[in-house]
Amino acid sequence: MRLKYYTLPLDPELLMQKKQHPGCDLKQSVGHHLHLIVTTAFGEMQSDVEYGNSIWDHDFDNLTSRTRQQEWMKESLLNAVRKHEKRLDGIKVDVLVKQEEVSVFSTERRVKKRLDIYITGTLTATSEDITFRDSFFVSPLSYS
Repeated sequence: MRLKYYTLPLDPELLMQKKQHPGCDLKQSVGHHLHLIVTTAFGEMQSDVEYGNSIWDHDFDNLTSRTRQQEWMKESLLNAVRKHEKRLDGIKVDVLVKQEEVSVFSTERRVKKRLDIYITGTLTATSEDITFRDSFFVSPLSYS
């Protein structure tokens, strides 16, 4: 029996109306789940307070070196993916923290912390390699 995977975000309205929710393949499903793991802070999911990662514990940390921040984030993400994404083996995580100047309004410019996240692994079911990339600005969170 072939499993059915759903796209994120879920649309509860479709489900309540007993309509078909958009589906996706295994690779896309893993990618959606990795994005969810990366963007979720510990304690945010009430049914499992250990779901997520500690990136958000260091969101406004300007005192710790960039190298140390990257190591903390990398370790936290690796542990979270290993624990919550059982469809992957051989998981590797890399995190780059950069300072980037962004326009807030047409004349105002700010320096924000940008995270570039790379997660690689092998799909357990098909032995196919998968590469996931995500990047966003933190302090506070915003997508690029």
